[in-house]
Amino acid sequence: MLEQAPKDFLTGFFQRDSLKPYLEKLILDTTLKKKWFSLALIDLDRFKRFNDKYGHPFGDEILKYAVSTLRLTFQGLQCYFFRYGGDEFVVVFPEKESKEALNLLRRCTYNLRHRLFLYKNKFYKITFSIGIACFPSDGKTQEGLLKKADDAMYFSKNYGRNLVTLAGRIKYLKIRNVFIILGSIFIVALSLFISYQFIFKDALKYTFRKIESMKIITKKPVDLDTVVLKSGEIFEGKVLEETNDRVVFNLYLQRGEGTVVFKKEELSSIKYGGQQSSQEKGEMSAME
Repeated sequence: MLEQAPKDFLTGFFQRDSLKPYLEKLILDTTLKKKWFSLALIDLDRFKRFNDKYGHPFGDEILKYAVSTLRLTFQGLQCYFFRYGGDEFVVVFPEKESKEALNLLRRCTYNLRHRLFLYKNKFYKITFSIGIACFPSDGKTQEGLLKKADDAMYFSKNYGRNLVTLAGRIKYLKIRNVFIILGSIFIVALSLFISYQFIFKDALKYTFRKIESMKIITKKPVDLDTVVLKSGEIFEGKVLEETNDRVVFNLYLQRGEGTVVFKKEELSSIKYGGQQSSQEKGEMSAME
């Protein structure tokens, strides 16, 4: 019945008015034969932006280029092409299940992506967003099938373009994407936690150490003792008490002073009033 149907002058595809009677007959025949068919709704990505920026003649050339890619990809296969809107096309695959149609259309997107469009000595990258619906699993009427294919096509656009989506897998894909986002958040949080534990914690440990008896001072004392930690940090102040396992230190700060306790195992050396401790002298002698 399509042999005599009118065709679009620009693309050579059947006009949209021919789609409805064709689908009605195909649904009836497919139901009687207890078979199936797939329908793909194809939309050119960013076509309006190209049209607005470069003009309608440029847009027409893109359409013809995209159409030629569809024809070349499906050459020799039983399928029917319709121009559904300005830059939207419908391809019907009789007796093809959704997964078969998916593989064919992925091949088409691959071909278009790697077949750059040349116009006035400049190359442009053109891509498709595609949604696929299958009769009867995704719908038993032409309206239902077109709606499912349209939903799948917009899913492809919303999740990055240049994609082919099966209508029957949208719910699964949405759940999968949520888990991917949650997994990414978890990985980032875990990375920050590990970084804090093994990199920043030691650096921040002394910064946020509890300092007691804080009081304001107006002038930096002279002959300060110096504590050098194994982490490389240096603190100035006065040693108030020193035992075998700890040092009580009156810490000098720019805006005040306070008491802090260091474990001996944290220390690299102590300089008293600018002089090296016996511990540091012993370490340096051993190095020599």
